[in-house]
Amino acid sequence: MVAQRTRFQWQLDWKSALAIILILPVLVSLGFWQLQRADQKEALLADFEERRLLPPVSITTLDSYPNYRPVSASGEFDATRYWLLDNRIFRGRFGYEIMAVFNLSDGGALLVNRGWIAGDASRRTLPEVSIPEGVVTITGELYRSDEKNFSLGTELHTTWPRRQQWLDIDAERREFPDVLPVSLRLDDSSVGALQTERLVVNVLPAKHTGYAVQWFAMALALAIIFIFRNTNLLELRKLRKNEENKDL
Repeated sequence: MVAQRTRFQWQLDWKSALAIILILPVLVSLGFWQLQRADQKEALLADFEERRLLPPVSITTLDSYPNYRPVSASGEFDATRYWLLDNRIFRGRFGYEIMAVFNLSDGGALLVNRGWIAGDASRRTLPEVSIPEGVVTITGELYRSDEKNFSLGTELHTTWPRRQQWLDIDAERREFPDVLPVSLRLDDSSVGALQTERLVVNVLPAKHTGYAVQWFAMALALAIIFIFRNTNLLELRKLRKNEENKDL
C-alpha cells in the first residue's frame, strides 16, 4: 500500500477534464490570434514607414491609391460642403474631424481629412471652420479604412455642414460620383491643415504580444491545475517533504 502511494498515479476527474477540453483550446487560440494581430500591426507599421519616405506625387498621376502613399493635389476647397465627424477625442478634449470636399483643378473631387478641431461639449453650437480660398496645392497621405463602421441607423442630412459619426466613401460617391475612391489626410504643414496628429495603429504590436502572453499564461495555469486535480502529485510532494524532515 505504501509503495502504491509513493508512485505517480492518475485519478481522472471528469469535471476538470471537461473544463480543460472546452477552455484550453479557446485560451491557446486567443493567444495565437493576438500573435497574429501583432504580426499584422508590424507589417502595417513597416508598410507605413516605407511609403511615408517616398516623395509626394500628384494624385492625378496615380492608377491605384495605396494607403499612406504621399501625394499632392491642386484645386480649391469647397466653401460649403464639409463634414464634422462627431465624438473625436484629442488629448482629453471633445471635438470633430473635418472632412472636406476638394475640387481638383484637373477635374473630379477628393475627400480631404483636414484634422481635428475643438467642439462645444454641450453640442449646442458647431465650431467655425476656416476655409482656404482660391487655388491651392495640398499635401498629405492617402487613406481608406477597410473596417465596417457601426451605425445605429441611416443618417439623413440635407444641409451643410453635415455632422455625423462616420463617413462611408462608397456611400458618398453615390451622391457625389466625381469623388475619388480614397481620402487624403493632410500633413501638418499643408495648406488647410488643422490638428493632424494621428495614430497609425490604435494598439502597438508589443501590446498584442503582451495580451498573447497573458492568454498563454492562463492556459498554462489551467493545465497545471488540471494535473494537480487529476494526479497524486500533491500527495507525493507532501510525502517527500515529510521524508526530508525525518532525515533532518
